Amino acid sequence: MPDQPRPAASPVPSRPTAPVFHERLLPGPGAWIVIALLGATFGVILVPLSYTLAAVVGVLALVVACALAYVSSPVLEVRDGQLTMGRARIPVELLGEPVVLEREQWERVMGQDFEPLAHHCTRGWIHSGVRMEVLDETDPTTAWVASSRRPEDLALAVRAARRTVD
Repeated sequence: MPDQPRPAASPVPSRPTAPVFHERLLPGPGAWIVIALLGATFGVILVPLSYTLAAVVGVLALVVACALAYVSSPVLEVRDGQLTMGRARIPVELLGEPVVLEREQWERVMGQDFEPLAHHCTRGWIHSGVRMEVLDETDPTTAWVASSRRPEDLALAVRAARRTVD
């Protein structure tokens, strides 16, 4: 059989590695109480019709409300040389040194020093976070600011990811 041209070898897709950092910004205890009350309210509305129907609808509403709160909570993740905040991504080499912001610094950054041109992934019930300057001069975004319950871990993960990229 004559030599047939072989198809070009397709590149093997690289497997994503495990995240260096992963945090879901779930609501605080107060919000979960409100969610539970919301579910119970749907059940109470139906009590005049049927106690059974009210209980079933109340439980279903509670489950749906909790699922929606979980699914709609943004995720912070450092993986494969990229920082992901919600649906936004940026390569870590385009970020400056992460600055950990505890309660007082966080309140200042979110208050009088608020940067309207920064990309924010913040939640009002989390009172600490990280700010990273954007080094890309062509990007109009000045910084990335993220709420985090573990800001030191997030900053460390970004630093580590930057070292592996360099």
